[in-house]
Amino acid sequence: MTTELELFRAVYRYHFKKLRSYLRTIWSLPVKERYRDRRSTFPSLVDLYLHILDDYRFWFITAYTGRSFEEFPLGTRLSRAEAERATRDVDRLVSSFLRRLVPEDLDRKFFIQVDRRSITIRSMLLQMIEGDLEHKGELNALLWQMDVQPPAIDLARTRAIA
Repeated sequence: MTTELELFRAVYRYHFKKLRSYLRTIWSLPVKERYRDRRSTFPSLVDLYLHILDDYRFWFITAYTGRSFEEFPLGTRLSRAEAERATRDVDRLVSSFLRRLVPEDLDRKFFIQVDRRSITIRSMLLQMIEGDLEHKGELNALLWQMDVQPPAIDLARTRAIA
């Protein structure tokens, strides 16, 4: 039987696999389309993608440790290699965090300085899953508007969970 912590690890592995699929899709578009202001929560597809990375960095660096990081400014123009490196760095950050957890850690509370509240690690992990899905859904909608097929998302078919 899969434990809750194993499920979190599997979901996060899956999220980063799919995030790389979005990266490939977005960077396969012409530069003009990649950076066009689409009037979404973040102007361009790249801005939205980089915001997903910043969300992970916020939760796993700022919220959890209290340290700061430099967000990607709107309009940042990264090469595909730079975007892949940024994605890999965030994946390593999250994977390392999850690898060190033991089941009892999920109930451990920590104080989020910027929000001035305490939450459990479980709540943080669930919050980030929700945010990730929200922004990937927005990417899907924007890609569909362009008649571009977004990467399929189907966790059950990945055998990540039993």
